Formats: sequence, structure tokens, C-alpha cells
Amino acid sequence: MQRRQFIQSVAGGVAATAFGGLMGRPAFAAEGKCIVPWASDTKMIKREAKSGPFNIALSNSYIGNTWRTEMVQIAKAYTERDEVKPLIKSFQATSSGNEVSAQIAQMNQMILSGVDAIILNAASPTGLNSVIDQAADAGILVVSFDNVVTTDKAVTVNEDQYEMGKQWADFVVDKTGGKGNVLMVRGVAGTFVDQERTRAANDVFGKHPEIKTTEIYGNWDDGTAQKVTANALASGTKFDGVWSQGGDTGVVRAFQQAGLDVPPIAGEAENGFRKLASELKFPMLSIGQSPALSALSIMVALDILQGKETPQSVSAPLPMATTDTLKSGENFFPELPDSFFTPISIPVCGLDFTAEQILKQKV
Repeated sequence: MQRRQFIQSVAGGVAATAFGGLMGRPAFAAEGKCIVPWASDTKMIKREAKSGPFNIALSNSYIGNTWRTEMVQIAKAYTERDEVKPLIKSFQATSSGNEVSAQIAQMNQMILSGVDAIILNAASPTGLNSVIDQAADAGILVVSFDNVVTTDKAVTVNEDQYEMGKQWADFVVDKTGGKGNVLMVRGVAGTFVDQERTRAANDVFGKHPEIKTTEIYGNWDDGTAQKVTANALASGTKFDGVWSQGGDTGVVRAFQQAGLDVPPIAGEAENGFRKLASELKFPMLSIGQSPALSALSIMVALDILQGKETPQSVSAPLPMATTDTLKSGENFFPELPDSFFTPISIPVCGLDFTAEQILKQKV
């Protein structure tokens, strides 16, 4: 399935203005805490408290995949919670598509409508900076998550994409003994997420000269990933491990279709991938970008609007599962489609959702 997707990126990797240049380092962790600074020197911010309830808008770019749909559904479910609903005067979620100009127009409408905060999943890390400046000048808070922006006029909430790619690569190195052929199934070319994850993998694999990598682009999509993986297998190369950013269900099915044993795979958190790992018992590490980042971003926005001191950049935990830790109904769901993204909760933040709560929300 396709994943978070946007078109433009910063040359050479994100400039990371909002992260203080810290992308690529492990996030500064605080065990058992929710709204955690990205790094030990992350700036703390505090605004004058406003009187609620608040008008909150979610500006999303791409909507054509399950992750994005779940993300919007979780945001809606969160705003309807008994403890949150009194703080919300209105909530709107709009998806513009991947054209930066369309998302700028979308955000301009939100600014004109006088919202208190915009929760932003951006079509570009830099292309929206001017409209974010306009929002800031109007006193509107912008919280950027998932595909984050680079301007320090926005607060950012994200999982560490570099660390995710590194942990996948470390797993593959461990399972292959640091040698052999590794298939790298990348995401969408030119995106921040793909670049950060791949940079981490190359940093790890580069330390192991006996590992030979083959890169293909699966576009975070099961069908595409299955096709390009099948083409790679047709070349006759025996792959000893797979590092995959998404479309992992399709990757596994390509090995099955070719009549080959499934090698160790480090990948994302699609339900189908975890179902197949549970069934076939191949070595698997699954780390997923949680669609509940939308709810966490709203939580952060509400804190800031109420005058609470908050990190400029917030680090969300990486939700992981291995073949040995899979639990039906908890971190994978046999009755749900393969495309369903499994890390639907952020327990340390009290953001616990059931599949039923999410799926009943209309998008």
C-alpha cells in the first residue's frame, strides 16, 4: 500500500530548522513520558494561554492510502473523547492532494476562517513555509507531523525516521551475519521519509563491505512493491535479507510467488505483513509510523493553546513488533484487511484506540 507521500524535499536531506539540525540522531528519550523533546537541547516554547473551546483544522495532503485514512479517522475519534470534546469548538479535516499550491490554498482558507490551530501533514518540507508564516502572523498555531516542515514557525511531532531505518538495517545485519545480498525496497523517490530512512540504512550497511545492496522503489504500495520485488527476483539474485520501507505484504507475496523461502525482512507495520509473519514464521522486525500521530499533534496543540510549556519538536516512540511478539487482536488483526496499519495507539500518551473506534469514523 502507498504510504505518506509528498513530492518535494530539501536537497541533501531536510535542513531541519525545526529540529535544530538534529535529524539523524536518536531521539532524546524519557521513559514513561508522553510529550518528549526531540533532543536534549530542543527549545521549549510557551504561549499566552487562550480561552477555549478552540477551532482546530487538520490540513492533510495525500489521502489515497489506508495510513492517511486511518490518520484522519484517529484525529476525529480523539476530538470526540469525553475529556477532549469540551476543548473543541469545531474540528475540520481536509485533504488537498500532493500539489503544494492546492495545500497552500487549503491553508489560506483555514487562516481566513480564523482557526486557532492547524495540524499539518505537509505536501512539501519547504513549499508551505510562506503560508505557515502567514498563519503565525495571524496568531495561528501550526503543528506539523509525519511529513514535517522545516520552518521554526511550526511545532513538529514525529517519529525518528533515521532511527527507524537504522533499526531495520541493524536487524538485517544481525540476521545475515553482516554479509550477503540485501534487497532495499524504498518508498517514494524524493521524499523526506524515504531519504532519512535510506540514509540510515546506507550508514549501517556501509560498515559491512560483505553486504551488497540492490535498491528498488516500491512507492510504499503493496502492488508496486510486489511487482518490483518479483522483477528483482527474476534476475536470479538470491537475497539473504530484505530492508523494506513499506508495501511489505507485496514483498512477501513476491517471494511466495517465486517459490522461494522468505528471508529475514525488516519493514513497516501493515497488517498483511504481520499476518504473514505470524503464519510463515520468517524472521521479521516491524516498525510502523503510527497514524495516531494526528491525535498526538492535536494533544500538543491543545496544550500549547492553553499556555503549557511544550517542546518545539516532539519525539514520538517507535512502535515495534517481531515475529515472536505478535499478538492477534493487539498488534495485528486477522479479521482486518492487509492494508490496515497496525500501530493505532500511543499508549504512553493515553492514546489507545480500537480498530472499531477508528473504522466507524467517516472520511
